[in-house]
Amino acid sequence: MRRGGIDAITLSLIISRKLGVGSRDISFGGLKDAVAITSQVVSVRGISINEVPSDFGRGIKVLSVVSMDRAFTTGDIWGGNEFTIRVRNIDPSRKDNINCMINQLMERGLPTYYGYQRFGLKRPNSHVIGKHIIFGEFEDAVNELLAHAYPMEPPPRIREVREFIARTGDYSKALELMPKSYRYYPERAVLRQLASNPPRDFVNALRKLPPRELLNLYVESYQSYLFNLALSERIGRGLPINRALPGDIVALLDEHGLPTKHVIHVNETMVDKVNELVIKGRAIPVGGHLVGYNTKFPPGIQSDIELSVLRREGVDLSMFMVKSIPRLSVRGGGYRPLFTKLIIIGINLVNYELNIVFRLPPRGNYATVFLRELMKSRHPPEIDFT
Repeated sequence: MRRGGIDAITLSLIISRKLGVGSRDISFGGLKDAVAITSQVVSVRGISINEVPSDFGRGIKVLSVVSMDRAFTTGDIWGGNEFTIRVRNIDPSRKDNINCMINQLMERGLPTYYGYQRFGLKRPNSHVIGKHIIFGEFEDAVNELLAHAYPMEPPPRIREVREFIARTGDYSKALELMPKSYRYYPERAVLRQLASNPPRDFVNALRKLPPRELLNLYVESYQSYLFNLALSERIGRGLPINRALPGDIVALLDEHGLPTKHVIHVNETMVDKVNELVIKGRAIPVGGHLVGYNTKFPPGIQSDIELSVLRREGVDLSMFMVKSIPRLSVRGGGYRPLFTKLIIIGINLVNYELNIVFRLPPRGNYATVFLRELMKSRHPPEIDFT
């Protein structure tokens, strides 16, 4: 399926209504950027290939249809993503600096931060809502979703609605004012619940959101934010991300370059041999991926960093047992590499335009992270990635 300018939640709603299926019947091969033209695999349960139209409208085109005996998920992707990017208004005198920066990233590795789109570009608050949920602050989570107006959020009308909610708490009137479009489905779902039931039943209001597409995403966004903080802490301490130190955890890689469940707890006696595997692309230093109530922290440098981040955030692991909404409870587990190898396929700078084609293996890495390193914007969310 090919699309552009539509986020995953909106895409799921369009497919659901067009095909007459529930959101639980739809599965994606990863979440793509809303402000990009992308192709991705989408599986829909209970639909024959003859029922799938070639055009869903709003620029959503079906490239091919096949039958499958199970849902297609992110776990079925292993090759990573290839990107074609054009950056305009580049000063030609910066060509040498750009080449130097790219060479450094290729040599040292690209930090595997979760990109800004993980948290929201125009409304960068997915992780904020997730944190409120983890802390049991459900009213604050709802207020962040409904009433926090962000300066970059278009149009002015929606900012006025959010300010109205913050000022009055009149959910019934706000439901009338909130635009009736796919984009504001989450707000309308929560407002509808608050307007027709006890007005302070914030838990049940949140439960009206699709669990997989939104509620889980909020919690996962906060987990991703914690990972980013820990990675920044490691880099800020001057510690390498492309080689292992004593006390680090290193994951062995499979034939596709994906981390396996086999990890090595590095000590002084083996650090050189382990780093030989890292150089050969057979192993990679990792950090805690999605922390949860059952996360274990073995002794080591990276664990110390991650625990210090949790202390600063005021997080206790037991908070990830969300008793009011049990389906949001997360055990935690898994690891995320600290760096990825940047593969440049083609690059040229002509007439103030930088055109670059590159690949980020394996899956789960963000082109916007590379662009942030390349462009060094002081305000990355304000970059137009279209």
